[in-house]
Amino acid sequence: MIGSSVRQSPAVSGTAEAVPGVRRAKDTTPRRRSPSLAARLANNAFLLRLLARPLRRFAPVLSIGRVVLVSRHADVLDVLERDGDFTIAEVNAATMDRIDGPFILGMDRSEQFTRERTILQSCVHPSDSERIRTFVAATAAQLVGAAATQGRIDVVQDLARPAATRLVASYFGVPGPDEVTMMRWMRVLFWEAFLNSGGDLAVRLCGEQAAAALHAYLDELIAAERAGLDRGGEGRDTLLTRLITAQADPATRLSDEGVRRNIAGVVVGAVDTTSKATAHAVDQLLRHDGALQAAQRAARDGDVQVVAEYTFEALRFNPLNPALVRHVARDAVIAEGTRHRRQVPAGHTVYAAVLPAMFDSAAFDDPNTFRHDRRPAADLNFGYGMHSCFGLYVNRIQIPELVAALLRCDGLRRAPGRQGRMVYEGPFPDRLLVDVAGPVPTGRAV
Repeated sequence: MIGSSVRQSPAVSGTAEAVPGVRRAKDTTPRRRSPSLAARLANNAFLLRLLARPLRRFAPVLSIGRVVLVSRHADVLDVLERDGDFTIAEVNAATMDRIDGPFILGMDRSEQFTRERTILQSCVHPSDSERIRTFVAATAAQLVGAAATQGRIDVVQDLARPAATRLVASYFGVPGPDEVTMMRWMRVLFWEAFLNSGGDLAVRLCGEQAAAALHAYLDELIAAERAGLDRGGEGRDTLLTRLITAQADPATRLSDEGVRRNIAGVVVGAVDTTSKATAHAVDQLLRHDGALQAAQRAARDGDVQVVAEYTFEALRFNPLNPALVRHVARDAVIAEGTRHRRQVPAGHTVYAAVLPAMFDSAAFDDPNTFRHDRRPAADLNFGYGMHSCFGLYVNRIQIPELVAALLRCDGLRRAPGRQGRMVYEGPFPDRLLVDVAGPVPTGRAV
């Protein structure tokens, strides 16, 4: 987007706390180097929206060699719904298996996928929503309050990343050896598992180091949590302890390796996706002054539902992923019954272009206008279909709460000049500085 830049930062060395059997984590962040053209393009939402206009109009299903780009909303939904024709295992499974083992985000429809997703879903309780909301609201208020005393807040490092990491510790049950190490593991693992399509060797090696360290840590954590449960103590109620408890029933039993695979897969996607969405949403609100002021009023009135509407509309302008990738498993037709119908051969790769689709006037009335009250046919911010985000129930609560905490600050504005530009580490927002002019109003009670 205009006003953003990309960097790859040097590693931030963390000090491991005194946790039995856990060694100090190695540096697992790629060294600084010039960003690729692809990275700059993927992080430039303004340019992507500009390019999307002629694409949707003149070439809504564009084939270039063995790559097919789909940009209209109805066609993107069609691709993501047809998980037998357009599959994901060829896209994600090899990398995920190498660094974590099989996980649902790398599986196509199968007995294993259905069973493991069902087990995960069974460990999500109806009362979790309020628990998550209460924890995130309190954590966000604390983080924003501490940073606001300096007159400047880094939306990424002072708020979104630590808040998401603390929820991983509190709700998912994986605190890591220390917070800095945990954030470093989560970033490089997500980068390698889902976003290293160019095969960057440094990212791959760092991902493998982080995976080995996380696996050793989780093996000991699972054993310790089980020992605590076996002693009959009260224990902690987390997603991890629920997966361990579920081992008592053959219908929901996963091996220890299965528990580790699944909890690792869940938490790896729980930190930098939250951080990225929060930073993108705040950045877009700062670009739409009327929306920013209205969202601030809602936040100060304690109406987080309205803040959520502004947050997810802001994400439409710069979503988490501009496109979702699928493999063409068998000869298939895209946009059947339309003038832009196209036959795509097996073995091709399809990019379901989320960002262009969310500016399709056939699905979004007056798409170039920021409107918080939209009710689109489908929200693609967190995927769609079989592989929509498992943590959506968390994201719908956590991201608006983080944004609301920031919006309650007096005098909120982008830091001046170059300091206010979003800075990326590879595909992740790494810095977004905003200035505030006073203490945080009381706002919503937590």
